[in-house]
Amino acid sequence: MSKTNWQGIHSVLVTPFLPEGPIDFPRFEALAEANIANGADGLIVCGSTGEFYAMSVAERVKLFEATVKVAAGRVPVLAGVSDLHTDVVLELTKAAETTGCDGILALPPIYAKPDLREAEHFYRRICAASGLPVMLYNSPVRIGVNITPDLVARLAEIPNVVAIKDSSGDIQQVAELCQKVKGELAVFVGYETMIRSSLPLGVVGVVAMAHQLSGRLVRAYFDACAAGDAATADRLEPALFAIYRCFKSGSFYAGIKAAMNALGQPVGIPREPLLPFTDAQQANVAKILAEADVAALINTLA
Repeated sequence: MSKTNWQGIHSVLVTPFLPEGPIDFPRFEALAEANIANGADGLIVCGSTGEFYAMSVAERVKLFEATVKVAAGRVPVLAGVSDLHTDVVLELTKAAETTGCDGILALPPIYAKPDLREAEHFYRRICAASGLPVMLYNSPVRIGVNITPDLVARLAEIPNVVAIKDSSGDIQQVAELCQKVKGELAVFVGYETMIRSSLPLGVVGVVAMAHQLSGRLVRAYFDACAAGDAATADRLEPALFAIYRCFKSGSFYAGIKAAMNALGQPVGIPREPLLPFTDAQQANVAKILAEADVAALINTLA
């Protein structure tokens, strides 16, 4: 029996910055509210999409507080606690608990490229530091460590490990993962483009990047895929895949903001080390969105 009811669309929020550099909290709160209004089943704050790596601990804690305030118990809030330093991960985990978050999302140690024994030790230490439910986060391309299905099965023995976000992009690995833990853990994929292929395997949700910029598109697509409504999924898929092509037209997280800005949802520019898209890159984003008629489709679903 699964240890959590987390499922569906868990939207990982961007962090809008003012031109002078600070976080634009009113805009952030409005975005969080819009995510819920458009059908998000959960919110994730200070994930990779939120540029956690470019923020101070104090800023991240303030974002935890802001997200909990907006959600007001309507959907679960998961705090991204990943960092280079284990002590900071532990500090953020405690902060997530004290600010009222419903769980945490945690990568394995960043940059150090631990082996599986060391990754397991890390997760056991984080889980022991708090009673909050934990979503494991497998992102081998970013981190250089693949959390294998066998390791996930061992970590599933820890009472407060309740879910995993798998961003391997490997459907074979997702299938094996579901075979091993779908009765215990909530398995999420990290890309909306994998919803259709992964739900039949036992995946229950997606940690969504495109939901926040596409109105009810991802909600409608997820529901169509879950219901086996191929006609609706076929109709919506080209726009969703076009949005992902925008993300990939430069550095990924800068691409998310570029797409949002192009769709009339201003979120500012990324913090360094990432840079805003060039005029040429921004023009390419506009072209991709226009060719797939993304804005018009979003409006029809409003």
